[in-house]
Amino acid sequence: MVSISDELHIYTPSAAPSPKTEQPLGFEGFLYYTTDPYGYCAMLAQAYQDGDYDECPYPLFPAEGGLLKWGNNDNSDQFCWLMRGPDPDRWPVAAKFDSVLEWDLYEGGFLEFLLAAVTEQYPNHGDVVPGGTKQVGDGRAYRFGGDWSKRLLE
Repeated sequence: MVSISDELHIYTPSAAPSPKTEQPLGFEGFLYYTTDPYGYCAMLAQAYQDGDYDECPYPLFPAEGGLLKWGNNDNSDQFCWLMRGPDPDRWPVAAKFDSVLEWDLYEGGFLEFLLAAVTEQYPNHGDVVPGGTKQVGDGRAYRFGGDWSKRLLE
């Protein structure tokens, strides 16, 4: 996982074992975490299946055109790819803002969304990174988590 300003948390595939013994490594581990049958995504999937499109207007992974969660923040906002089309670099970002109970669809893709949020060009930037992009202890506005931090020491 990578965190921006200790607020926005972006999930990454992992090579390190998880405390959850049933969680696999690599991309399968990423999918396990982001599609946990007892977590937030399961609640969204149930809302969509029940026709509660205010709560969740899109199907979830692995459905074609479904949501695949890639992160969240400390305000319980959720960030997903909307898997439309064959090119993942062009998948829009679907953001569920818990405080206003609304979804926002950003058509620019993942990296453009992050850049717009941290440079305050995205209209809801204050919701994506609550408190702004403050520096953490080592002077950066981001930090590596999990097994990535071990690689920094090598």
